[in-house]
Amino acid sequence: MNMFVLGVLAGVVIFAVIYSVFMLNKLHSGLILIHQMIENQGKAAQMLFMKVNKIEKITENTMNASETFVDALRESAEQMMNLRHPRIRKDDDDEQFDDLKKSFEDGIRRMEEDDEDEDSEEGQQEDWKK
Repeated sequence: MNMFVLGVLAGVVIFAVIYSVFMLNKLHSGLILIHQMIENQGKAAQMLFMKVNKIEKITENTMNASETFVDALRESAEQMMNLRHPRIRKDDDDEQFDDLKKSFEDGIRRMEEDDEDEDSEEGQQEDWKK
């Protein structure tokens, strides 16, 4: 009878060891998968950050180019007006181009406000999910 009990205990212990090795192997595979997913998300976040920086630089360069364009347009119009009508006041012409420049700046400001609104809406949605 003692041999039977010892045999059963030995069988249970051997089964537990084999089962624990199998479970540890499964756990290890899951952890490796999670680690790979985290690494991929980190790479994707870095790429996204680089793309956003590039977009910001392009936007800034575009704004600078539009300001330069308005200034160049004003100068060329002043030169043309001086060639055609040297007696016309420059103040009226300056006001027109100041209005054009102001409309560019207002458009840029509205675009930035829209971006901020979208960012705040995303933040509110994330708070709601928590």
